[in-house]
Amino acid sequence: MQDLQDEIYMLWLSYMVGKIDSRKLNLILDVFGTAHAAFSASGAELARAASLSSRCVNLLCANRDLGGIQKLREDLLSRGIQYFSKNHKKYPALLKEIPDPPIGIFCVGQLPADTCYKIAIIGARKCSEYGLLTARTFAKPLAEANVVVVSGMARGIDSMAHRGAIMGGGKTIAVLGCGVDVCYPPENKDLRADIINSGCIISEYPPETTPFPAFFPARNRIISGLSHGVIVVEAGKKSGTLITVDQALDQGREVFAVPGTISSKLSEGTNQLIKDGATFASSYKDILDALGIDLEQAAKEKKEQKSNIFLALDEKQVYDVLDFNPLSIDELVKKTGLALGRLILLCTQLETKGFIRKLQGSRYVRS
Repeated sequence: MQDLQDEIYMLWLSYMVGKIDSRKLNLILDVFGTAHAAFSASGAELARAASLSSRCVNLLCANRDLGGIQKLREDLLSRGIQYFSKNHKKYPALLKEIPDPPIGIFCVGQLPADTCYKIAIIGARKCSEYGLLTARTFAKPLAEANVVVVSGMARGIDSMAHRGAIMGGGKTIAVLGCGVDVCYPPENKDLRADIINSGCIISEYPPETTPFPAFFPARNRIISGLSHGVIVVEAGKKSGTLITVDQALDQGREVFAVPGTISSKLSEGTNQLIKDGATFASSYKDILDALGIDLEQAAKEKKEQKSNIFLALDEKQVYDVLDFNPLSIDELVKKTGLALGRLILLCTQLETKGFIRKLQGSRYVRS
């Protein structure tokens, strides 16, 4: 089990992401063994042991305020934002396999279990109606088959992949190139809420980090790293989507490509991928076959998972007084008559089961 105290120091390193390259942060961990040891090292030791520039050393030293970090952690909890360092048991196992894993991830919603199959569906922001239809046509039945759909919540293919997974009643993960509390693009506000209710939103960037072009290629390695395989739905010859493909191949992930019409420039990239050896995918069944998933068995397992989720009497007592209008913990005490400590425990259990969500200010709503 991870050292809970060291999670605080890992959080310190994660708040450096975006200012210091994650490869350098991983190098610091490799050299010093723990984030706590790095936190305690002098500037000279950091520079000498990890070959850091003076800029990096100054940034690390200037932000070594343990009290401030603990306040940041408390603020995260109050806002319903979870943090899992790469040492944490809930940190996705697949992410640990990649060459440059995130130091930690910030998460809103419920992170699907490692036992779930995960497939990334990616493509261009500027896409055709064919591309949108294809993304949904793959995502919906995959979600129905209990496969988690991973994407980046960007305009175009990404957004439709998430929507398809939600339509299929399955789980989906959105990986952002900004903080998890920042909705980007802004028109995806409703989609963001639906994703949180159907899975989670994650980022390696600290909350309040605004989108920046350089963050998205780094974000893409997490999309492919979280997944057992990557489906490219539609991409032009010079699409940024192809960066994710390169990262997926470096990570040993299988790349699937959906063919497009030869007259469409929006499909030049995907058609070239097929020529270069990507796995041809014309149906979601091709993905299930590649993963070795039996459709009937997957549907049965999904049904069993739902039936295994039940509420104890006192959990139901709390759930029944909640609706989609937030209630504070004090209001819940008055409505249920339960002791504060017992109520907090029940709310945690309901949140873990996915029945309710905790909002900023210790307020709760039904999921």
